[in-house]
Amino acid sequence: MKTIVLDAGHGGFDAGAVSASRMEKVDNLNMALDVQKKLQAQGQRVIMTRNTDVFVPLGERAAIANRNNADIFVSIHRNAFTAPTANGIETFTQTGAPAVNARYALLVHNRIINVAAQSNRGLKTGNFQVLRETRAPSMLLELGFITNTRDNQLFDTNFDAYGTAIMRGILEALGEPFYPPTVPPTGDPVIATIQRTLNERYNTNLRVDGIFGAMTLRGLVMGLQTELNRQFNAGLTVDGVFGSRTRSAVRSIRLGARGNEVFILQAALYARGHNPGSLDGVFGINTDTAVRNFQRSRGLTADGIAGPNTFNALLT
Repeated sequence: MKTIVLDAGHGGFDAGAVSASRMEKVDNLNMALDVQKKLQAQGQRVIMTRNTDVFVPLGERAAIANRNNADIFVSIHRNAFTAPTANGIETFTQTGAPAVNARYALLVHNRIINVAAQSNRGLKTGNFQVLRETRAPSMLLELGFITNTRDNQLFDTNFDAYGTAIMRGILEALGEPFYPPTVPPTGDPVIATIQRTLNERYNTNLRVDGIFGAMTLRGLVMGLQTELNRQFNAGLTVDGVFGSRTRSAVRSIRLGARGNEVFILQAALYARGHNPGSLDGVFGINTDTAVRNFQRSRGLTADGIAGPNTFNALLT
């Protein structure tokens, strides 16, 4: 799992000069949100510089990437020009940036061009604050001109394909696997029940396929983070990443405990090959035995107490 920061450009062109319904900032945000959804479905950690129609200063956008130790920063834009004949797709990296920036940008750019009908304006360099001040490899995508009728038509027609292309390019750049959306015909019904329960309780949007992978693991962490916030006011960001803050917020549970935290523990134990019996949210003798067996398998003190070390071993 990598940390990807997506920036939806706010736009600086007078949209009214083109069409009141053709607003650059709306196109940018809609595409960024679509890419976010697609990346999260691949089990990636995605942080948005904005997810509503608000203005975020350029320096703050770069700061968001830096604070979160981003592995890549992608700023999504539509282009504009006074001449309505200007058209095509281009991708920018910062002038003088390390070569990795151009390498990543070219992978994403080529993915888009492969599904686009617009002209290819190529890879370019420029001096942009959001790129200049971001420490991670970064790029700025220009997905056609809102001042060109044909580009607008193609953007709308190919919206899903563009989002998928950007997602695939980012995964390729980061060396992360791509999981096709096809669902295998068989899966573990208990894992499917876990996925369904996480969706119902925590809105995790997991595919209910009975297969335990990165996305289901992320859903378990999101459930735990939500419970720690609800029960103990932990103030955690519900991002599905079991980091140091989440680990510090974990409260130990043991024989006799009840509730959703116990369900998450039982689900994680089952997924890791240590069946606790019923996934009923009750820390009974079968769950105690499963915890001890799991602890022994990971070289932990086999005391049956599920604390920060045990949850860390289960959820990372």
